Amino acid sequence: MKNILMIGGGVSGQAVSELAAALKIPCRVVSDKDVVAEEYPQLFENVTDVIVSPGVLPTSGLYGEAVKRDLPVISELQFGVQNFPGSMAAVTGTNGKTTTVELTTFLLDKLNGNVIAAGNIGLPLSAVAAQIVRGKVTEAEKMIAVLEVSSFQLEHTDRLPAVAAVLLNVESDHINRYPGGMDEYRQVKERIFNQVPSDKRFYGISMTGKAECAGFAIKGDELYFQDKKLLDLQETALSAPHNRENLLAALALTGSLIDLNGRENELANAVKAFKTGDHRIALVGEFNGIKYIDDSKATNPAAVIAAVKSLAAEPAKNIVLIAGGLDKAMDFAPLGALTPYLRKVVVYGQCGQAVAAAFAGCDVEIFDARSNFALAVEHARNAAEPGDTVLLSPAAASMDMFKDYKERGNVFAETVRNLYKGN
Repeated sequence: MKNILMIGGGVSGQAVSELAAALKIPCRVVSDKDVVAEEYPQLFENVTDVIVSPGVLPTSGLYGEAVKRDLPVISELQFGVQNFPGSMAAVTGTNGKTTTVELTTFLLDKLNGNVIAAGNIGLPLSAVAAQIVRGKVTEAEKMIAVLEVSSFQLEHTDRLPAVAAVLLNVESDHINRYPGGMDEYRQVKERIFNQVPSDKRFYGISMTGKAECAGFAIKGDELYFQDKKLLDLQETALSAPHNRENLLAALALTGSLIDLNGRENELANAVKAFKTGDHRIALVGEFNGIKYIDDSKATNPAAVIAAVKSLAAEPAKNIVLIAGGLDKAMDFAPLGALTPYLRKVVVYGQCGQAVAAAFAGCDVEIFDARSNFALAVEHARNAAEPGDTVLLSPAAASMDMFKDYKERGNVFAETVRNLYKGN
C-alpha cells in the first residue's frame, strides 16, 4: 500500500494531494517550516514515496531525511506523468518557455482541439490527471498536454515520455541552485530528452545557430514550411528575434503531434492570430510621448538583452531601464553591452547594486532606488524624454519585494498610470 509524503505546499502540493485522493492513496503535505527534526521518525513512519515541490531546495531537512532513508523521490510533474493517459510535448529552456508553450497550445487547439497547457505554466499536470482519474475529462487518451518544464522539476523527473521536446536555450540563471555552475544547469535541462525519440529532440536557434527546425525555416522576415512560404513574420506578433526562436520550436512540436501537410493555410492563419502573453515586452501605455513596457517576466540578463534589442533596432540611448530584484547568483556583466541603447539605468531591490556594477565604467547614469519600487518608476519617468521607452526588465526574480513576476508587472503598470492621473 502506497503512502505519500509531499514536501512543499502551494500549487504543487495541492495538485499532488488532489491526485492522491483521486487514486485513493494516503498523502500528507508538509513543509520544512511545519516540523522539526525530532518529529521526523513519526512523520516518515510508513511513508513509501516522497514527492517534492519545485521550490524545495536540496538543503531541505525533509528532503535530506528522505534521501537518508533511501526513499524514492520524484517531482510533482513525474507523479502527473505517471497518471496521464494522453500524449505530451515538453518545453524547457532559460527563456521563452511560456510563450512557446502558449503558442504550441494555441496552434494545436486551432488545428486539432483537445489540448491543454500544463506544468510550470501554472497548472500542474497532477491537477489535470486528478480530473481525468475522477472521470471529469472525456477522451482523455486523445488529449495532448503541452508541458512547460523547469530545471527544478527535471531534477526529480526521470521518466517523461513526450512525443517531442525542445530545449530553447541555456543562459545564466538559478546558478545559486547548481554548485556545478552552467554545466550542471545544462545537464539538468537535457534530462527533458531522456525518453524522447532522437529525431524529436529539438534545440532553439540560440543553441544551433540555425533558423530552421523540423522542415520549418526563417529566411529574412519570411517563414517557410518545406521550402514553401507560409507567411511574412511582420504580419505576426512573433517577429522579434527571441520570438522567432519560440515560433520555430512551437512549429516543430506541433508538426510532431499532428500532420500539417495540406493544412498550410490553416497553420499560417493560426500563427497570425496568436498574441503574446502579459508581462513579456507588453505595452502598458504611452504617456506624454513616453512608452512604458512591462517585461517583468525577464528574470535573467539574457531576457533583458533580448527585450532591449527587440525594442531598439539601432542603438540610440532612448531606453530607461528599470532592473533589480532577488538575486540568483547570476552573472550580470553581459548587461553592460546594452549601454549604447540606454539613457539611464534605475536599479532597485536586493541585487540592485550587483546590476549597477555591470555598468561600471560604462557611459550610462545609474540611480539606485534601493527598496522603493515606486521611486524607481517615478525616477525613470522623470529621466525619460518624449520618444523614449521606460522598460521594466528586471534581470532578476521578484520575491524580495513581490509575490511573483506577475504582481511586479501589475504594480509597475498601476504605478505608471497613477503617475499620469489627472494629466
